[in-house]
Amino acid sequence: AASLLPPAAPVSRMSRRDVLCQGAAGVALLRPLSASAAPAASEAALVDEVRAIQKALDLTTLFGLIDEEKFDSVRSVLKVPPVGDAWQQSQNGKNPFRKLADVRDDVELFETVDEIAAALQLADQYLYSNTFIYTQPGNGKLKIKEPKQQLQIAVDKMGAFASSS
Repeated sequence: AASLLPPAAPVSRMSRRDVLCQGAAGVALLRPLSASAAPAASEAALVDEVRAIQKALDLTTLFGLIDEEKFDSVRSVLKVPPVGDAWQQSQNGKNPFRKLADVRDDVELFETVDEIAAALQLADQYLYSNTFIYTQPGNGKLKIKEPKQQLQIAVDKMGAFASSS
């Protein structure tokens, strides 16, 4: 039975050593892309993500939901993207504040990233506790002021990221 396919050309395999011996071009193939060459999000795109988070964290709306004791509704805003990316440890690689601090190479912004995440996490913790307050031991007192304060802190600190530098 004759094959209709042309004979296969021999496959040339190169070892890492062979690639390195090819000079700078070979070394460039082995090196990961640098930060500037990688298809990283632009600063403008990151600022847009920050603004989307700020828009989702509309304090008037969230404070109204807290006053109405609709804690799960507020937690739903905090847990899902884009807001969830800003504070959940599992989403750390997606955090636009961290990425923007990295792009701007600003140490103070890195500290602010942690402060934003801590405030959002604490607000979520208060809201979670309020959801189950009546079934838990303790004084049964809802915390209304505390999650509002933490949300306000987070939103205030986000202002450092909203403008392009």
